[in-house]
Amino acid sequence: MVRSAGLAAAVLLIAALSSVASAGNPVRATFTTPIPANRSSGDHVLISWKLRDAAGHPVTVEHVFVKIVCPTGTEYTTTYAKTTAPGLYRADAVVPPGGIGTVTVRAKGVAIRITNPFHR
Repeated sequence: MVRSAGLAAAVLLIAALSSVASAGNPVRATFTTPIPANRSSGDHVLISWKLRDAAGHPVTVEHVFVKIVCPTGTEYTTTYAKTTAPGLYRADAVVPPGGIGTVTVRAKGVAIRITNPFHR
């Protein structure tokens, strides 16, 4: 019985990981704290978000990061996130030259759709 539970958990983990990299990508990110638009180049900004699958379950994967791109699209910073709880992430990101234009969440080389995107 314990072996079956372990196998089921492994299958669910593999499904969650492959869903991040799939074209249909059912994993969604939702920012859980406001992102201040008025930060200057070099300032640190705390960005927190959660990852959920299509059913609303927490998704935890490795190598998740946030990318901040300036409004002109010419400069950016990338910061790896720390997992704070299942499906919850936090990054102490640095604002690129030019300020904050867009903020994206990526994992396994794939951009994750954000349910509440940052608007400047």
